[in-house]
Amino acid sequence: MRVDHISLLPVFRMVATSGGFTAAAGPLGVTPSAVSQKIRQLEAMLGVRLFERTSRSVRLTEAGRLLLADTERPFEELAAAIDHARTIDQRPAGILRINLSRLAAEVCILPRLGNFVRRYPEITLELSTDDRLTNIVASGFDAGIRMSGTLEQDMIARRIGPPLRRAMLAAPSYLDRCGVPLHPRELDEHEVIRYRFPGSQRLEPLTFRIGDQVHRLDPTPRLILDDNGHIALAVREGLGLAQRYRVTEEAAIKSGEVVEVLSEFEPEPFQFHLYYPSRNQPPKLQVFIRWFVD
Repeated sequence: MRVDHISLLPVFRMVATSGGFTAAAGPLGVTPSAVSQKIRQLEAMLGVRLFERTSRSVRLTEAGRLLLADTERPFEELAAAIDHARTIDQRPAGILRINLSRLAAEVCILPRLGNFVRRYPEITLELSTDDRLTNIVASGFDAGIRMSGTLEQDMIARRIGPPLRRAMLAAPSYLDRCGVPLHPRELDEHEVIRYRFPGSQRLEPLTFRIGDQVHRLDPTPRLILDDNGHIALAVREGLGLAQRYRVTEEAAIKSGEVVEVLSEFEPEPFQFHLYYPSRNQPPKLQVFIRWFVD
């Protein structure tokens, strides 16, 4: 069947179900004569009469009854497809793309991920773990999760996950060999392991609270790595001191595998933020925010 045939089928079905040309004209928004003309056009294309017409009534022919029955299911499916398209932005469904650091995934999302996936089966959640500072709008993400100091401009941000304490850690073997620093200024005399941001290539400063002020120090590193997991291994091997998020090292601290130093200079806890470009979030992002933020 050609496209021009298909375009006339809704007119045919309206006449067949409403009982006549005049009754069909109102819902279709055209005149009864225009309805009659379209039916004659469809009949000419098909080569059969679809309606028997008298001065008082219009009734389906055998061909018309078959065509009405055969188009019932396709038109129901089309209506369902249209309803689905209308409601896709009114219910939590579709692909939800979140860009986040590996640490954010570990402490903010993964502990509650299983229940979220089971609760919202129509959402396909894509977590892109990347320690680079990605432009979420340009890269097609719905939202991102980063530390407050690294958020993109003009974004709406919500706190997510627990407050994160920073701890200066070293292996006992390192402290036996090189001594224990008593003040952050002494780190210039120590072997320090530092993190380089993969995207900007800048070194992450070491942060301490000295008196009433926060100081960001830039000691000369002995070892530079761009993966937090590698830093953890290097510390355990006694290769130097490193400032780590305590939540990732609690077990090692309790077991004595690593030792915390300079604890009296610990800075205020850091906080991850979920951020996105607009207050008009689709339902899939709304339920993500309620689940992981609120």
